[in-house]
Amino acid sequence: MRILFATVAPLRQDAAGPTSDLASARYRVILPAGQLARLGHTVQIASLPSAGWPREVLEAACDVLVISKSFHGANETLAEAMKRRGVRVAVDFCDDYFDDGRFGAHFRRLAELADIVIAGSDAMAASVHRHTGRDAIVVTDPVEGPRGEPRFAPRFPRLDVAWFGHPSNLPAVAANAERLHALARRFPVRLTAVTLPSPDAQALLDALARPMPAALETRLVPWSREATWQALADADVVWIPVEPAQNKAVKSPNRLLEAVWAGRFVVADALPAYEPWSGLLPVGRPLEDAIAQAMADPAAACRRIGEAQRRIASRHSSFACGREWARALGDEAPRALRLNLGCGDKILAGYVNVDVVESRAGQRPDVVCDLHDLAPFADASVDEVLAVHVVEHFWRWEVAGVLREWVRVLKPGAPLVLECPNLASACSTFLADPSSGSRADAAGQRTMWVFYGDPQWRDPLMVHRWGYTPQSLAALMAEAGLAHVRQEPAQFKLREPRDMRIVGIKPQ
Repeated sequence: MRILFATVAPLRQDAAGPTSDLASARYRVILPAGQLARLGHTVQIASLPSAGWPREVLEAACDVLVISKSFHGANETLAEAMKRRGVRVAVDFCDDYFDDGRFGAHFRRLAELADIVIAGSDAMAASVHRHTGRDAIVVTDPVEGPRGEPRFAPRFPRLDVAWFGHPSNLPAVAANAERLHALARRFPVRLTAVTLPSPDAQALLDALARPMPAALETRLVPWSREATWQALADADVVWIPVEPAQNKAVKSPNRLLEAVWAGRFVVADALPAYEPWSGLLPVGRPLEDAIAQAMADPAAACRRIGEAQRRIASRHSSFACGREWARALGDEAPRALRLNLGCGDKILAGYVNVDVVESRAGQRPDVVCDLHDLAPFADASVDEVLAVHVVEHFWRWEVAGVLREWVRVLKPGAPLVLECPNLASACSTFLADPSSGSRADAAGQRTMWVFYGDPQWRDPLMVHRWGYTPQSLAALMAEAGLAHVRQEPAQFKLREPRDMRIVGIKPQ
């Protein structure tokens, strides 16, 4: 499909491509557009100029127009022009302004024009139906930001609490001041608020701290994605109070997801999108009570954070949300699901690229997850697993379990393909010329790099932890449950004879 995303959000280019300071533009436009492109669709993004849509956008060649986060009548004109040309129009609602005097009529008109209605949450879909009678397809937000290790270990005597969000969410902080004060009466608290700075925001934080200056410190950190991630990394607890307003009730769980993905203990007010997480996280619990309970059993709190991260990896990766968008826009064609595990900076077309790190050499995987636990992928759902120079990075005592996990996601009859250095070749090459073979630079690529990894990475994750011959790796793959294990010519890196390729098939 040829897909055009139209948004009112201002966009800018950075090293990784288009981005925006508006979270909903990233969640509802930029990240989905990137995943749809990786699925093989032709995708464009247009940001509304102040003068309205120019002719090149009104006449853009596309099969589907997606209007996201609209507050401007120019999008009605754009939708009408596209429909006259036979273009299908999808409208994405992630804010509830149907009852708003300024935007309600605009929202209802867009719903009337839409061939496809999309909503960011179940509550938003219910509001769309209530106001327009239209059924909406729910497509959730992807998680954004780096994954952190689960941690609940307050560094007393002070408890570091983080809050982050748009300034429009600050009234919820003020409305819940007594909860924060109740916590500060138990032990000193420092509240770090990451948001767009303004005199009003600073005055609100000053007012919070004024009644108990010895026990409650507040500080305002200017918002950026990097500042948010740093504040989450530094925090003991993340607090997400919510106003009980209709336009807040339809919000997606993106703030909760981002905080949990960072590995932090989160205390959040009740919100429909947060309710599915209430079995793992203290949703709707008083701040001071939730923290006291976690302190009574920190290990259990960490386990629940880890399980929540596993659920996020399964349901809220950019990959999973991209597939939801594709189905919503009418892409029902069956697609082979092929995984490139441990992709690093080698992003392969036609594969879902998976890694444990957020990015390497500026390249981002489609799915971030621990390769010991492929939680985003169901049993027997994958048509091929490829791992190029990955298996040697696991300890020998863990690798059999890792391979069984990879076999779990394979469909019966699907291949597991492993490429890695050939230990036998490296040993013979080293013995033929130990002087050159023992060097750390490129002269050691066929010897020392095989044994230990490339030292130029200066990264423990890139260190080799075991070596294999064709025979030993084939035996290990058979032990993991694969059949018809065979050696084929290597296709990546330096290829033969330094490297080898071993293929096994999951039995029917």
